This record gives sequence, structure tokens and C-alpha cells, in this order.
Amino acid sequence: VYASVDADESKDMGEGLLDGLFPDDDGSTLPNVSLSLLKHEEEEEEEEDLMGSSGMLILEAQSSSPIRSGNNTKVVVAGRKYDLCGSMYKRRGGFGRNKENNWVKRAFTLYNNILCYHEETHPEQITDPSKPRARLNLAKIETIAEMHSKHKQGLPTDHLLTINIYDPVIRNKRKWEMCCFSKEEQVMWYNAIRAHDGPPKGQQLSMGRLLSSTTLEEHEGSLSLQHPLLSSVNKKMIHRSPSMEQQQEDVLLTKAAEKAVEVWMEKENSMNKKEMSTSAMVLLFVTMNVALYVVRNGSEETFHTTLFFINAFVLYVVMERTGTKATSKQTNNGKGLKAKVAKKKKRVMEETDEITVAAMEIEKLHHVKVMPGSTMPRSNPVENSELDLKLQQCGANSAEALRAYAAAPTESIQVQPHSYVQTDATLFNLRVGPNYKRNKQKAPSAPALYDLYSMDFLYDSTPLKNVTDKFKIPSIPGITDVSTGHAHIPPMLVINTWLPGEEPSVFAKNTDGGDTYSIPMVFMLSKDTLEQLKDIDTASPGVKLLSEWCRRAETEPDFRGRFKCMGQIEDIESTSIPKFIHGYNGKPALVTKSGTFTRHENYIEFTINVNYWAFLARKGLHALMPYFHDFIFNIGFTIEARHDEEMPEVLLGGCRVMNLDPEKAAVDV
Repeated sequence: VYASVDADESKDMGEGLLDGLFPDDDGSTLPNVSLSLLKHEEEEEEEEDLMGSSGMLILEAQSSSPIRSGNNTKVVVAGRKYDLCGSMYKRRGGFGRNKENNWVKRAFTLYNNILCYHEETHPEQITDPSKPRARLNLAKIETIAEMHSKHKQGLPTDHLLTINIYDPVIRNKRKWEMCCFSKEEQVMWYNAIRAHDGPPKGQQLSMGRLLSSTTLEEHEGSLSLQHPLLSSVNKKMIHRSPSMEQQQEDVLLTKAAEKAVEVWMEKENSMNKKEMSTSAMVLLFVTMNVALYVVRNGSEETFHTTLFFINAFVLYVVMERTGTKATSKQTNNGKGLKAKVAKKKKRVMEETDEITVAAMEIEKLHHVKVMPGSTMPRSNPVENSELDLKLQQCGANSAEALRAYAAAPTESIQVQPHSYVQTDATLFNLRVGPNYKRNKQKAPSAPALYDLYSMDFLYDSTPLKNVTDKFKIPSIPGITDVSTGHAHIPPMLVINTWLPGEEPSVFAKNTDGGDTYSIPMVFMLSKDTLEQLKDIDTASPGVKLLSEWCRRAETEPDFRGRFKCMGQIEDIESTSIPKFIHGYNGKPALVTKSGTFTRHENYIEFTINVNYWAFLARKGLHALMPYFHDFIFNIGFTIEARHDEEMPEVLLGGCRVMNLDPEKAAVDV
């Protein structure tokens, strides 16, 4: 709060003004407020321009609240003028960004277009304003301010403010992250910085700011996208409920704009990447040969041997890259899954322009999710068998049908191509005590702790990162709504496995996805497991180990790494599978770094990313793909027991997959 008073008046007038501003205040609500009178000094022309013949009365609060100027004046703090100043938490950059204490309180100042933060924590403490820790000229660089209201782990406050900075030279994006002390401060800083949003005058809008600069406009229940690039979407306005929250609208808009940018730049970027890759390979080849001749050391034999291996390595890399492109091109011309995806993208590009794709993405986000098991059929029971009669009475999706399928013997279910059913737990030999480390004894597993509800088989250019992105979580009265008696053990377990859809590389792991087969399986706690959980003290070792894994796996990577998966091909000797794979049939594999544990309200989702596995394992799985339709294989999961009190191991759940055809994987879901 500031006011002008005549410099010749006494300080009592200033104190009277303070009493007039806070007539009901006894001084207890503003303990850190001090009153100072800045008198006019003739020798300072800058001050004379600002105040003329009057002084400036300042309330200097030793708090973090920002001080803002009026319309035609500047705030004066400790004798210096600013448009806005105050304290905020600033996230450290560089190597300090990843440290434990990566948020530091700093003094921020805004004067015209210059935003600075200083080493000091309060503006009043700034000793040399000409030497800030960092300075940002908002008029000469492209920026966009964002205000966040969601709480994120690790933030000192809930009032996050970010400034996205787009460098036009190197086409790179960086950002400042600040945390304000209150919502009011956050809004004040946001409005002040946002006034400078956008590229400098005379420059075009960069693609990096497309998502942030797109705005949303509502018209009586309909939405239109306001942006130069997306303006034509207004011709096909997407109707939505007027009660939809702004947060949901922003999510839809961001995803749509992101897709528009991706489609718009896909052709140009792909061509540039190919040219750069080829040039980089040629440069690498020439550079390594020149280096070998220049730094020639050792004997003649050693030199020629080294030269041979290095050239062989470079040629291998070049052939691998060109071979992958050629294979991809041939596949796209064929009838495989990649051809389907490629034709789908090509059809979209030919029939619609880039902007229409953005509108289509918004419509796609509202598509009805399908039920688990809709992309791959469950095998039918043998006609007139006990299971068949039971399903006719209770229905295929009821709780009784789930339990009946789990208890049915293998011979009561038909062997149908490209179908699945619950596996027989006794097919898997698991650890038994005592002293397994010494005796190495294994025995057939007891009945599984979970019953299989569904299995799906999808193929896409990206993996299915969350099952709920495509599927509804099933709701079965008496199964999914029961209480297990333990908060950390939900009634459902979802295991989502990602298999590489591309030829694995020995030098690089495509851990982010790429062409991927996603195989989500939904399991329900068995009736026997629910009974044992009522008294955990008398439960079997397998149930106790499951309880410990559900409780500790989320926060303890070592315990989460006890999860094991097993694959067993039935009658492998009669198949055409290469002999070297026979020795790995039924062998368990620990899922350590490749496993991701996510807890939801009534289920646990465990994702297995095979792209993290060793090259030979990935290569073996990929080599098996052409043979899948020739055999029946069983997949099983368990938690590894390492002590006598945790044994015998028991199967968590499993699936019997019959003659899986990779070409029938669902593409459009």
C-alpha cells in the first residue's frame, strides 16, 4: 500500500494515514509492517521524475507477498523501482534439478519487460540489482506462462507457476518453475508475466508453442478451437455437455492440438531424419578410418585386426539401419499388422486435412470403452459338458461362470485357434522347501490364487500404457465389490505385457515402446484365496507372500522384483521351433527393472515391458512370433519364495493360449 504525502509534512501525518487505512487494526495483524517516508532528493533526477516534489510513503512488509505498482507509477522497495516484486520458491536448474532439496527461495523482480531472480530471499535484501542470478527479457524471447492448480509431489506449495521459454536458434524449450506462497500471489504473478506471452514482434509462432497458445471457447454447450492453425475446426464444432469442467476441456484440446502438430510435421521430419541418419553414418565411417591411420600404434598385425573389427562394426550398424527401413517398407506393402497401421494413417492423410484430424482426436477421446476380453475370444466348452450346462444356466459373464471356468478340467474345453482359457496350475513346477537353495526341489503348484477373467491381444505403434485407456474395469457383484479384509490387497490384478513388434537391436533398447503387442490379462481373487484372507495368520505361505508383495512392492523395488513369469509350450518336441529354445521351455524369468507397479482403487496394475530385457531374451521372443499359430503355450505368474516359511510357491494366475495368430491382433480399438 502506498500513498503520496507532502515532503514537508511531519511523520505524524504518515502515521495518521496508516491509522486511516487500518482503522480497526490494533497492530497485531501486521507485526512485520514498518512505515518509512522517502523524501525527495533533488540530485536524483530519476526520483524527481517519479515523485516530483512529493515523497512516497511505503509499507515495507518483511514477508513473501509481492508488491505491485499502480497504473502509472512504479513500486519502490528499498529505494528501487519495480512493476512487481516479491519472494517465490524457484526450482534449481542443471545438476541441482535432481537433488533432494531442489527448491530455493529467491527474490523476484519485474521491471518493464525484464524478469529477474536474485540470490537473496527478499527484494529488500537485494544489494546489487544489476547483478541478478538470472535475467529474462520477455520482449526479446518467445515465452508462455502457465498456472497450475494440481498438487504434485515434491513441490513446496500447491501454487505452481511455470514460464516456458522457446529458443528460436536451437529450437529448444526450457522453463522456469516457481512456487508462490498463496493463490492470490500466483494469480498476480501470472497476469503480470502473461501480458508478455508470445513471440517477439516480427516473428512467427513456433510449433513449440502451439499447444500452449491454443485457446478454448464455449458457446452454449459446444466447443470451438481458437487458433490460426486450428481455426477450420470451428466448422465442425464438437458438441459437449455445458457442465464439463475446464480441466477436462484443456486435456481434450491439448491432445487434439498435439495430434495436429504430429500429423502436420510427420512427413517433413521423417525425410530430414533419414537424411541426417545417412550423413551421420558416412561421417562416422570416414572419421574412424582417418583416426586409425593418424593414431596408428602397435604392431602391423594389431593395427589390421583393429581396422577390420571397427569397419565390420560400422558396416553392421549401417546394414541394420538400412535393413530395418527396407523391411518396414516391404511389410507396409504387404498384408501384415504394420501394413494395416500404415494404411490407416495414409487413409487419414488422404481423406482429411491436418485440422480435421485434430477434431477426430477429440471425438476419439469420447469413444465408448470396450469390456476386457472383446479383442480375443475365450475358448468354448465342449458341448453338453458340465461346464457347458453351467454356462447355459448362469450366463457367460456372471460370477458363477468365472468360478466354473476356473474349476473346469482341461478336457472339458475345446481347442480353438486364436483363443484362450485359464491354465492348469499343476503344469508349473515351483519351489518347495525345506532348504531350497541346497535341495533345489520343485513340485507342481497348488491351485492358482487368482481366476482368469479375460485376455486381450492388441497391436499399435505405441504400447497400451494404462488398461483403462481402452477398456472398462469389470464390475461383477460378489467378486469385484468384495472386501478382502486388507486395504493393500484389492480383489483384482491386471497384468499388462508389452512384446516388441519390431526386430530387436543388439545396441539399443526401445524402452519407450514403438510397434508393440500389448497383452492385458485381468484376474480376480479366487474363492479359496478370499477365505484364507479372512485369517491371515492361518493362511498358506503362498497367500501370506501375496499379501507381503501387495503391501511392499509399490515402494520397495527389490521386493517388487520377486515377480516371476513363466512360459511353457505344450509338446514342444513336435513343433518346428528351433532346438536351442527347447532348453528354456518353462524356465522362470524375474521381472525386475521391466516391471511397473500401479495401485488403483480396486485393482493393481502390473506392467511388464519386455523391451527392458536382455537382447537374447527379446530376440528369442521375436523369433517365436511366426510359430505362435502352430502350438499351445501356457503363461504363468508367481512371487518368488526365498525362505522356508514362504514355501511352497504357488501360482498367482495363468493363461492357456491356443494357436495365437499375431496377424489377428486388434488394431482399431
